[in-house]
Amino acid sequence: MFLCAAAAGGIMLGGCARTGHPLKASPPSGSAGTTNSYEVIATTSTLASLVKAVADDRVHLDTLVPLGASPETYEPTPRDLVSLEHAGLLIENGAGLEAWLTKTIESARNPALQVLVLSSEIPGMQDGHYANPHFWLDPVYAQIYVKEIAAGLSRLDPAGAPLYQRNASAESKRLQQLDLWIRGQIASIPPQDRVTITFHDAWYYFDRRYGIRDLGSVVTSPGKEPSAAEFAALIAKAKANHVRAAFAEPEFSPKLINELASSANIRTVTNLYDDSLGRTPQLSTYEGMLRYDVNTIVGALKNG
Repeated sequence: MFLCAAAAGGIMLGGCARTGHPLKASPPSGSAGTTNSYEVIATTSTLASLVKAVADDRVHLDTLVPLGASPETYEPTPRDLVSLEHAGLLIENGAGLEAWLTKTIESARNPALQVLVLSSEIPGMQDGHYANPHFWLDPVYAQIYVKEIAAGLSRLDPAGAPLYQRNASAESKRLQQLDLWIRGQIASIPPQDRVTITFHDAWYYFDRRYGIRDLGSVVTSPGKEPSAAEFAALIAKAKANHVRAAFAEPEFSPKLINELASSANIRTVTNLYDDSLGRTPQLSTYEGMLRYDVNTIVGALKNG
């Protein structure tokens, strides 16, 4: 796991060693281990769902990026600074997802704040170089996240460690069952139809895990629209590979994905969730989100 302390005049992230020293959270009000004693912040609602599954109600959990917003294009607010000023633990994805976060932490000037970078324990992430940060959409990688969350919370709140470990074990078992369920659902799609185009490249690890061919994305980096030549090439790919559907998320404008789908004469799906949970009970947890997404993907590729 990757745990670093925010320095008074800046933040030490990339140069911190994974020593596993105890988190230096502000002392809780009241007796140690009481409910809501510790302030914990997750950068996104998706990550917060995994934290909630491990922490239950033992910590006070907040989220920086609001529902429906993209962490890749998010602009921090004064409220975020206030939250970070009082937090003991910040849990981020890392791998370039929250490019705005380092400056935000520096501005908060909380020397006691500890940062847990979940992606740092993904195999191959030790060098810190990955073009795609969306590891959590692979439930096998999400199990690594859960293990790291439990370890980070245990260092913040040693008295709660047995609870965190039990909850993490239970959540990991649920994620294992989720993985098996997804495999069965994807297997119901004829192999030649397991081909997609996405608005932005969030689904790389999911597609790799479950044997879906992703031909590319409309937007290769946040906020960067494709050139006319790139857009035309993607349309040609969709036609040549008989893609049944193009997928996007509700936090992004549907203009480009609709234009691509219309030009390629394929179906448009604009209601996948990945960077953010949704606002309905069905979409309020990581597992609920993925089950909804898988049903949506399978329906589009089988019936598109």
